[in-house]
Amino acid sequence: MKTNIRFLVMIAVSLLTVLGMSAQEPFFLHKEGVKLTYADKDKKGKINSYTETTATKVTGDADNCTVTYSMMVMDNKKNPVLKQPMTQTFEVKNGTVTYDPKSLVGQIMEGMQVTVTGTPFQLPSNVKVGDTFGDYTITLNLAGIKTNTEVTGVKAVAEETLDVNGTSIDCVVIENTTVSKVIGIKQTAIQKIWYGHGIGPVKTNMYNKKGKLMTSQELVSIEGL
Repeated sequence: MKTNIRFLVMIAVSLLTVLGMSAQEPFFLHKEGVKLTYADKDKKGKINSYTETTATKVTGDADNCTVTYSMMVMDNKKNPVLKQPMTQTFEVKNGTVTYDPKSLVGQIMEGMQVTVTGTPFQLPSNVKVGDTFGDYTITLNLAGIKTNTEVTGVKAVAEETLDVNGTSIDCVVIENTTVSKVIGIKQTAIQKIWYGHGIGPVKTNMYNKKGKLMTSQELVSIEGL
């Protein structure tokens, strides 16, 4: 149960974005047919699972379009752990795309309720190091077990280039502090997310409040880009 909740919180925090688009490519996958494979690792770098995301349908132009994704969660041997892929849709209107985590999380666990309050994370494509963003809260409710996660101190802290199987991806690093409460137990973590233009999250690290790595998710394969 704790693993599932932690996984859901990581997805919600790393992908809950409202992305402003400009002359540069936005920080999300928007090319039909492209498949991204992520490895989910523990603090020692051991792969626990994989997540496969594919842009299955893109309609409209850059400023007003709809992008549909298919997501499959697999074990560490790449065997599917879901009966069928989950789907998620981004709607872009007047150059702004909004992501709603409710539909995605609802497909992971039936009966889960999701509430998001506060200002959604806004990441413009021309973000600069030093830019700061508003706080927000994510509440998950599964079978009476409530998880409340406050996300604060969201800021752009660096620009780095990551290599994914020989492909160099220029990224902006976004850092935040998450404080989660599960069954009255409070846990504080520092999250760093490397966002790449035209890709979205390339790498996500979760650290404890002492700065020690707890979990990570890394892009390990890009097909069709």
